[in-house]
Amino acid sequence: MTTRHSPRRIFSLITAISVVGCTLSATAASADTASAERPGILWQSVSQAGQDCANLQTGGGRVGTAACLTSPESLPDQAHRSEALQRQLAAPAAVVCTAKDQLFFNRTESCLFEEVAYRLIDLQTGKEVGFADMAVKSLVTLDTRTRTWTQRINATVMIAEGAAKLGTAGFATATCSSGCTATNSAIRTLPFQVPVDFDYQVTSAGSNLDNLKITPSFTFQSITPAVWGPIREEIGSAVDVRCDSTPTVGPNTGGCVYAQFTPTYDVSTLNNDTAQVAWHIQWAQRNLAGKWGRKGLGPELTRTMDAAVITANRNAACPASIPRPTGKSCDEYPFASTYQGGSLNPDHSCSMVPATQNSLEGSRYRRPWYAANRVLDKDKFWVNVVLPAGITDQEIAEKTRAFVKCPG
Repeated sequence: MTTRHSPRRIFSLITAISVVGCTLSATAASADTASAERPGILWQSVSQAGQDCANLQTGGGRVGTAACLTSPESLPDQAHRSEALQRQLAAPAAVVCTAKDQLFFNRTESCLFEEVAYRLIDLQTGKEVGFADMAVKSLVTLDTRTRTWTQRINATVMIAEGAAKLGTAGFATATCSSGCTATNSAIRTLPFQVPVDFDYQVTSAGSNLDNLKITPSFTFQSITPAVWGPIREEIGSAVDVRCDSTPTVGPNTGGCVYAQFTPTYDVSTLNNDTAQVAWHIQWAQRNLAGKWGRKGLGPELTRTMDAAVITANRNAACPASIPRPTGKSCDEYPFASTYQGGSLNPDHSCSMVPATQNSLEGSRYRRPWYAANRVLDKDKFWVNVVLPAGITDQEIAEKTRAFVKCPG
């Protein structure tokens, strides 16, 4: 998934409370409204647009020091910068940022890494009196059981020279398109080469299904006497978050996900609760023309929450006229709880599997998985069959032939 976003970078002058000789406001920038599988990636276009060092005016009776944004590649000591940057990209996280200016995400977690460099310029002489380069990460873990969650900006001053060595102070928050609010983190100082976390909360109040666009921001300033006001840096572009309070999905408190990420449901042939069902799915994904739900070979499955559709799917794939051997029940694939089920799709299969396993696969594993990932009506998902390590295609074929198949 690759999406281009317009650049957003804001340089603002804010005068409020004093922090070691500089001014920094945590209220002036308040929000308007506020699996083990491979993560999704959204490209985030980032530029040095706005008032940067190239546009900074000096002389003409101006006094004091100004901080201005600059390109990290323009700083001295590029070898040191490169080493520090690679250390930051290798740092562990729920979803690891392996490159700059890209949003890496799964169903509930995301990571976005930006490098932010600034110079300190003497306004009277126009001379540089210091510079710094920061690693700034936006780390988010959504909560699928409540519509309030904590976001984090993790910032590290990787390089600092001259007056910038006196330190940097900042705070984090986010802006929302509508339907949510965000708090401000506490204002904290960033000692040289020490990572600092800035935590703040985002809430999507109410019970409506809301598709939110949330943009984290980091407001910072060099702790240098007489420095002009802080820089507000938007971390990437707006990110889509979906919050819902669907009664049949999780608790009544609702929850939120990155709905653009397609999750994967794992069903294991190694689990005695689900083994026979898993082998049937494996057979269906290999032999049905559609390869339904098999990532890389077929289309995703699409959940239905329509009870009438689910019943029709079961009746079409597993009619009462098919005899059930003792201790077995009829298992259909694609699942009856999808829009690819038997009443809507002639390319389906059924197999007689142990009744206990058939029941457990749905009630103990798949239904809670739907809730844990907030898979709603018309949401897509993949199905992955976990197989024994090293099993061959011939062994898989022999294993699936052993089942009692439905007639026809």
